[in-house]
Amino acid sequence: MSSDQETSPRYWHTAAELPGEVFDALRKPEHAISPIAVVATVNADGSPHTAPFGSLRAVSPTLLRLICFRFHHTFTNISRDGRIMVSFMAPPNIAVSIRGTARVIKKQMQTDENYAILEIQIQETKNDMVKTVVIESPLAASPRYEYEGWFDTALNELEGMN
Repeated sequence: MSSDQETSPRYWHTAAELPGEVFDALRKPEHAISPIAVVATVNADGSPHTAPFGSLRAVSPTLLRLICFRFHHTFTNISRDGRIMVSFMAPPNIAVSIRGTARVIKKQMQTDENYAILEIQIQETKNDMVKTVVIESPLAASPRYEYEGWFDTALNELEGMN
């Protein structure tokens, strides 16, 4: 790797917080539910568990929040063992792994008592982007028509927390 690549923001290796472009990508304006992030937790038997989430939000460069179904394995795992890893990609050149600890900060949402809000304290952000590719599109999702209001209300509740 040449010295200009080593010092370029695009080629950073690890950071204790979200770099600016990653933070901006995870702020998601207007209650968007994409791009999707893959969240990994640890099952009781020590095996990994992954699940996609569209509600992941950057609150600050060191703090993330997401909405989680209370009867989901992710919720159960976080309630028992807060270790978490998040994988996130966004065009054209963001591919990161975010390691941290998670906890339940709201066990029952006002929007829907079957959902909770989880908070992730970031310990390390790792750049997984390679110089030989470009991310062309995010993994995207949108709510079914009949759930648009639910998503809007739930994301408003998540984003409105201080």
